[in-house]
Amino acid sequence: MRTAFKTGLTVVLCLALWPAIAGAAPPDPKGKLVYEDDFSDPTKSHLEDNLTATDYSRGFHAPGVYHLKDLKGNDTRWSLFPDKSYGEFSFQADVWDNSDDVSTGDISEGLAFRATDKSHFYAVLIDPRKGKYSVIKWDGGKSSDLVASADSALVKRKNEVNQLRVDGEGSAFTIYLNGDKLADFSDSSFTKGQIGFIASNVDAPNNHIHFDNSKIWTTEGAETTPSGLPNTGQAGDGALLVLAVVLALMLLGLGARLRRIAN
Repeated sequence: MRTAFKTGLTVVLCLALWPAIAGAAPPDPKGKLVYEDDFSDPTKSHLEDNLTATDYSRGFHAPGVYHLKDLKGNDTRWSLFPDKSYGEFSFQADVWDNSDDVSTGDISEGLAFRATDKSHFYAVLIDPRKGKYSVIKWDGGKSSDLVASADSALVKRKNEVNQLRVDGEGSAFTIYLNGDKLADFSDSSFTKGQIGFIASNVDAPNNHIHFDNSKIWTTEGAETTPSGLPNTGQAGDGALLVLAVVLALMLLGLGARLRRIAN
């Protein structure tokens, strides 16, 4: 009897603690989805496309991905969307190591955000070869750790696809990886800026990183439509409506005048 009671109590406790054990799904992004790109159209994103560059390769290729390829060791490169700048946002993308050799050397891949220019931004980096992650602040010519490199079982290894998401709200940031919370941090240095992709090569023979299925949500600049009014139309609709009312009134007046003349 006592054994059965203990077993039942254990089951109840496990069920109660299961959400904490399994990890809760991330909340829905705030705001609305304002951008989505699977990179099947290279002209949509306005990201830099230069696959044959000699400093580092960046651009689009089949089957519809954006890539960064560091051509030497001890090098970090990034590419920013030129026309997408946000303070309040959720930015999500699939990232993976597409190098020919995913076992030799150390690399990392991730997302850049709140870039005030090409050398001031935040970035979250994951290392699929060692199962680690970190958050850095790139401040001019130097970088500093906001979240020091740490191990995480959430990081999928080698050439597996990792879905990475960053939420920014004021000075607070939350990072999700593969449908679970990875980390959070606070910093108020950069309040608004561009977003993009980043890849780092420590000592690998090459570092060929793929990015795909990017999505951006934001609460900024949300369009509002007065209640009862359509949210579609074309230029000049208002002027046409006024003209129609004026013509109707003119016809009513003409009709009344004709009736007086007839009488």
